[in-house]
Amino acid sequence: MQESVQAFIDYLSLEKGLAEQSCQSYRSDIEKFARYLEKSGKNPDQMRQVDLSAFLEYLRSRGMAPSSIARHLSSLKGYYRYLNRFGITAYNPVESISGPKLYRSHPGALTVEEVFGIIRMAQLGVESDSSNKKMTLRDLALLEFLYGTGARVSEASNARCDDLYAEMSLVRLFGKGKKERVVPMGKAAWKAVDDYLKYCRPKLAGPRSGALLFLNNRGGNLSRMGIWKILRKYVSAAGISKKVSPHTLRHSFATHLLAGGADLIAVQELLGHADIATTEIYTHLDKDFLVTEHREFHPREKW
Repeated sequence: MQESVQAFIDYLSLEKGLAEQSCQSYRSDIEKFARYLEKSGKNPDQMRQVDLSAFLEYLRSRGMAPSSIARHLSSLKGYYRYLNRFGITAYNPVESISGPKLYRSHPGALTVEEVFGIIRMAQLGVESDSSNKKMTLRDLALLEFLYGTGARVSEASNARCDDLYAEMSLVRLFGKGKKERVVPMGKAAWKAVDDYLKYCRPKLAGPRSGALLFLNNRGGNLSRMGIWKILRKYVSAAGISKKVSPHTLRHSFATHLLAGGADLIAVQELLGHADIATTEIYTHLDKDFLVTEHREFHPREKW
């Protein structure tokens, strides 16, 4: 098993481009599973769903947090997908096993329906013939951008037009400490941003605009407070009484991806979050891998 684990880690590092800390997280989780296997006298090809369920129960019995158990399961799913893909094993006992649900009780997350309701209020403004239509084009683009990328409010406020890579469906964000990451953005968000760039931003742009992406009605930088006020307007229009901030959309982004079955480590990379093993934000993760995860699991991709 040691050989297959090393081959898997090499695959993640060389072909998928995962950062060293992410690879070490995978290695640690799988090696813990290997030690469990050794005690049971089995090899990976002999494991069945009941054995994997017993391993997860073993982790729970040792007081492991649900988030850590979910990470172990995510690592094992990636490992077995690798074994299956390259013909090392013909059976994948992990694929249909569900781990502990994460973020379900997070007070900062909205439901998918609530997020769609907020976005729909902006869409209705765009579809109307009101004199304020150009501003609702910006508002819709902003909401789709926040939910489509999981960006922090400061990242959206400071985003520039040259941070958009439409041909690759990627957006460059600058997070805490000006650390950079490149993330996918889905087709619904791209359409909204493209319409804004074509029909709204040119009318707002002025001497102070530079390459800033989101502008206020005077052509200056759309501030964090400005973004908060825009979101509050559509939250109210959608009839949502709970407290909602731009960070709520970031929480919702992560919640909905994980609830849909996205790889936990991929979501951490998308958010620019450090896991318990690292404080690193910027990585060289293969962008095709992130695009695949985003398109498969983000709710707006099915819109």
